[in-house]
Amino acid sequence: MNSTNWQDLTDSDLIKACVPNNEEAFAILYQRYEKRVFQYLMTIMNEAPLAEETLVEVMLAIWKCLNTFQGQSKVSTWIFGIAHHKAVDALRKVTRQQRGGMPLEDIVETAESNENPLEDTQQKRMATLTNQALTTLSPDHREILHMAFYEELSYPEIAELLGIPVNTVKTRVYYAKQQLKKHLQHQGVTEEII
Repeated sequence: MNSTNWQDLTDSDLIKACVPNNEEAFAILYQRYEKRVFQYLMTIMNEAPLAEETLVEVMLAIWKCLNTFQGQSKVSTWIFGIAHHKAVDALRKVTRQQRGGMPLEDIVETAESNENPLEDTQQKRMATLTNQALTTLSPDHREILHMAFYEELSYPEIAELLGIPVNTVKTRVYYAKQQLKKHLQHQGVTEEII
């Protein structure tokens, strides 16, 4: 099997191709998840260097645990579960209490340029305001919103990943959305974003 074929494989099939310590297949898996996992880690950590370091630990853990994936959940759920645990471990090691702000461009990707400059400017403004609003949320609420809206995980999948009841997930999503809405309204945004 060559790397061109690996690009076409589903995540589950790619995991199977990686299991006999196939570094080339794992490189494809790494490419598929690197940016998504990094963005997820940023929602929790607020520090690019710490998120980058943790990303390496996540990918190393995935490499070591490839043969433990049983296919009972989606590959993305399994990977984000590992990322969650590594992030929690990394934060426990951090001694500083106060961290800098989260880079806005890492949370919400701005829309691709439109042919209409006014519309493009409005979309960028909306992305900036949304990013600012996200930074006002607690880490738990940022994490829940990232999983639900950026990774498109279901509430039961999020509950399983975080080890909390589904109703807690629903409550956190609701509360986080209300806080975002309130913050955006203070900024003069009247349209619904979520």
